[in-house]
Amino acid sequence: HQSASLLKTIPKELQCVVLAYSSSPFSKKYIQALAIIRAEHPPLLRKACFHEEIAQGLGLSNDSPRARPSIFNDDDEFALLTEYDEILLNILYDPRLRSGMSLNTAAPVLRQIINERYPPET
Repeated sequence: HQSASLLKTIPKELQCVVLAYSSSPFSKKYIQALAIIRAEHPPLLRKACFHEEIAQGLGLSNDSPRARPSIFNDDDEFALLTEYDEILLNILYDPRLRSGMSLNTAAPVLRQIINERYPPET
């Protein structure tokens, strides 16, 4: 299996990683994900890895310096999922969003979801 060969090539300095798989090379839909967390890490680092890698395996796949406050940036300021991260996952799994939607198609749907679930405070 491809995962077994990948395990042998993961650099030792990599704290944790998620391997996400789709049904084809061109599909944008994950069908499975494998989170790899080193057992020798201290408990808090392992817990942080669980939070980030599982969330990435659920579909929030990239880190961004603009994601704040979030575990999805590389500044290591947050170890566990933040309220913002939970909101992103909640939006991502709204049934109106479909895997592979273009930005132009998804943007109005996202606005609607956000306005319904998280209306602006007045």
